Amino acid sequence: MSHFSLYGDPDAEMRLKSFTGTSKNGKSVIRIEIECSTPWRFGYALEELGKVQDGQKPQKAPPKKPAKAKALALPPPQLMLPDPGQH
Repeated sequence: MSHFSLYGDPDAEMRLKSFTGTSKNGKSVIRIEIECSTPWRFGYALEELGKVQDGQKPQKAPPKKPAKAKALALPPPQLMLPDPGQH
């Protein structure tokens, strides 16, 4: 399970700048703007949000195994061995 949490800290390297919310057709959307003071925090936030997004994707079906080769209707050809009595 993926999650992402926000908490308030006056000295944090990531600060909440603004947020808004809207509802339409029974669905609600929250838009959050976050300011990062270091490139590391910026990258970390993007990675964590990517994990959340990946966790919400439907599971992929396992790859199908290749079908077994069907048996031929004809028997295999006989080996072309010399007749032992023809020397």
